[in-house]
Amino acid sequence: MIDPKINIRSKSSDSAQPESLTKDNAAIAFAGSAVQTRAYELYELRGKIDGRAQQDWYQAETDLRASSKQA
Repeated sequence: MIDPKINIRSKSSDSAQPESLTKDNAAIAFAGSAVQTRAYELYELRGKIDGRAQQDWYQAETDLRASSKQA
């Protein structure tokens, strides 16, 4: 069960955060989800065989870096 008292930030602390930092966090979260999605695609392509999660993750990062350089 999730404790609702953990990681609660007041609205005043949110407004004190620079807008650029918030945008950077959003970009990082998006990049992380893209890596996660690509890693899962690699897992599926291998027939959903367990034991290579770390390799899939690194390959996903490599694939996404390569595709961003081409764009």
